[in-house]
Amino acid sequence: RPHCLANERLVTWIPLQSATDLGALGRPRAVTEQDLERIKAVTSRAWMDSTLQTYGTGLLTYHVFCDMKDVPEVDRAPASERLVLSFIAALAGSYSASAIENYLAGSPRIKAAVAGAGQLAPESSKKSKREPVTLEALEKLKGALDISKSLDAAVWACACVAFFSLARLGELTVKNQKAFRADANPTRSSVREEEHRDGSRVTVIRIPRTKASPEGEDISFARSNHSADAYEALQNHLRVNALRSSCPLFAYRKQPSNAVVPLTKTAMMKRIKTAAAKVGIGDLAGHSFRIGGTLEYLLRGVSFEAVKAIGRWKSDAFTLYLRKHAQVLAPHIQDDAELIRLLSKTVIQIPPVR
Repeated sequence: RPHCLANERLVTWIPLQSATDLGALGRPRAVTEQDLERIKAVTSRAWMDSTLQTYGTGLLTYHVFCDMKDVPEVDRAPASERLVLSFIAALAGSYSASAIENYLAGSPRIKAAVAGAGQLAPESSKKSKREPVTLEALEKLKGALDISKSLDAAVWACACVAFFSLARLGELTVKNQKAFRADANPTRSSVREEEHRDGSRVTVIRIPRTKASPEGEDISFARSNHSADAYEALQNHLRVNALRSSCPLFAYRKQPSNAVVPLTKTAMMKRIKTAAAKVGIGDLAGHSFRIGGTLEYLLRGVSFEAVKAIGRWKSDAFTLYLRKHAQVLAPHIQDDAELIRLLSKTVIQIPPVR
């Protein structure tokens, strides 16, 4: 296990020799070094760096556990169910269930052990429920920002696009100012306009690489009659910041140098929270825009299938998403009897509003 970055461990750390390296007669399989390098190159493209970092951290934690238990290298991979269960038991009480799930995948017994570990997780490891940004709150935020200024123009555009396209904030911003990559993050040239058969127009932004799709995905939104309009917000941002085609899409100009700086999620949320406090809006998180946009579309009567498509959820992930956020959705839909009926019947059991 060579010393390397966390996001390199999954493809760099390999067992010295495991049972899966051997054929039916117990002899090493005919896998060449060239084959292994090709496997590394292919598998490394399957995940975003942030996902690789999470898995790499889990792999390191697992090997530290094995070192403490003096587990021989040959027994570490593939790991027996008993060894994995022992690993989960060791993590219980220190890690949240979601963190352990990110490290593992396996049999029903392993899933049960993870669930049990979740019950023992410390409160400090559990994230509070993200309150959704409502359309009303979004419009109030606009009043607390000066969108004629460079940073506020970028923040406002990013917030509106995230809300109406149901994008993850991490897809539109960068982790830090040196983390921008044109093959992973949207640029000014990623924006295009499309026209539907009925004559309606939508703005489309190509995300070169996403957590769910390494080959990239499109997000889109239509114009709105509200003061919170993603199209106008984006156009205002592009006018104020005058970005070249190769610049990060949500970059702004840092004064006094006028240098183009990519918008980080940290800078975005710091400005949003300051503006929110100014107009009496409660604490918001980055995910508040995605869940808020979902709520807005449901209240407008947009079908579950359409919302699922806008948010790019696959299979039953949308159902699980709504179940997870039922508690924060409930107070906002209590006056919409039909929506409550559909959600309760089709997707989730809405908890009572107290």
